[in-house]
Amino acid sequence: MDHSSAQTVILATGLQSSGSTILSWCFLQRPDMNGTLDGDTDLVPLPPAGVETPFLWYKTTISCFTLGEQVAVLEDAGCTVRPLLMVRDVRAVWMSLMKKPYGRNGVTAEDPPLRLRFRRFLHSWQDAAEKNIPVFRFEDLLARPQDSLKTLCGQLELPWQQAMIDWPKPAEQIADARHGNARFMESSRQGLLSALDPNLGKQIRGQIHEEDLAWLEETFSDYNASLGYPAEMQGLKLLPGRAVPSWEVSRRLKWRLRQKPVRYVLSRLGLSSYKPRLQ
Repeated sequence: MDHSSAQTVILATGLQSSGSTILSWCFLQRPDMNGTLDGDTDLVPLPPAGVETPFLWYKTTISCFTLGEQVAVLEDAGCTVRPLLMVRDVRAVWMSLMKKPYGRNGVTAEDPPLRLRFRRFLHSWQDAAEKNIPVFRFEDLLARPQDSLKTLCGQLELPWQQAMIDWPKPAEQIADARHGNARFMESSRQGLLSALDPNLGKQIRGQIHEEDLAWLEETFSDYNASLGYPAEMQGLKLLPGRAVPSWEVSRRLKWRLRQKPVRYVLSRLGLSSYKPRLQ
């Protein structure tokens, strides 16, 4: 399928659980923009066809592909791309992913290890800095919603639209809103200021493996310093060791088991130790 477009594609990406979906909803409220609320993270960017607005919006996340790879795929299709990178304190993101079904710490291309995802994100942040790509902090959206969005629009060479705050457009008018968060979608008609919880950015709590916390704070030291995040975080519940990537949480195991119905049923019942690859 040809996904090329004469429109300018605004490509927004960042780590999963970085708050990028609510930013995506804000931009899709603009009358001059339509597109994808939340693209599949294990697919290259595939903008919907038939969008006639001046700007085509595509939001996805960094897990299987870096920012640079996503931009290149769109440019290969003949698109003019204006990218932006959504960022958040990586410790908050990591602890959020530990609790989310899509935060599978797997070992496959579609479910890569968490550390690999974060390395790809770090590379994307470095790439954004080198190429002067706008970087938008989720914490700024919480603390200064309208001002931060106005600044971002200026960086993307877009006029300000009050609709980004008021949210007049229902999900039915979004070209591709398949993966919207259910709780978020229920509150979508209230407007941005009603949907935001400013306390999310004030204090980060949760549990994390001690080796992963140390790795994040060392690996992202320059990132934290540049973006104003604390070098170290106290008060977290520390688990021993690290989160070890697992074949068992990878979706590919379930897919292969379903190709063998008897093995799949036995596996679901806990009666099979079948592993479709050598150990």
